[in-house]
Amino acid sequence: MLIQVDRNTKLWRCGRLESYRALVIGGNLNGCGGFGIGKSTDPMEAVNKASRQTKRNIFFVDRYQGNGLTRDLVGKQKTCNVVIRATDKRAGSRDPQAFFGITNAVSKAYGKRSPYNVVLGTFKALMTHESLEEIALKRGSLDRAMRLQI
Repeated sequence: MLIQVDRNTKLWRCGRLESYRALVIGGNLNGCGGFGIGKSTDPMEAVNKASRQTKRNIFFVDRYQGNGLTRDLVGKQKTCNVVIRATDKRAGSRDPQAFFGITNAVSKAYGKRSPYNVVLGTFKALMTHESLEEIALKRGSLDRAMRLQI
C-alpha cells in the first residue's frame, strides 16, 4: 500500500530540479511484511523503487493465536514513540501491523508523527516481539520448551 509521495524542489542556476520520495508498506497478512522508501525524478519510478525495496526488506513476526501479540510493544524513531497495545479490539486496516495479520492490537504514536517516523517506529516495535516459546526459553522453562519441541 502506498502511504505517501513527497515532492522536493531544488533551485539551481539552470532552473528547478524536482525529485520525489515514496513510502510503501506491504505484507501477506500471515506474519510477513516490510516497508520501502524509493527516490527518483519521476513519482511512478519512486513508487516502483519503493515496492522493490519492500520486497527486499521483509521480516517475520510470530503471532499469538494467529492474530495477536503477547505483550505491549514500544518502538522509537527519532522523536516519535509508537506504542502497540495488545487488546481484544479490532485494529484499523491502515495500521502498519495489519499487514502482518495482527488484528487484535491498537497503535498510538506520540511526538512528531510524520508517516515515515510512524512506519519505521512501528516496524522497530514489531521487531522486538517475542513468541511465547522464546519467552519460555529465556525464563528457563525447558520442560515446557521440550514439550513444544523447540
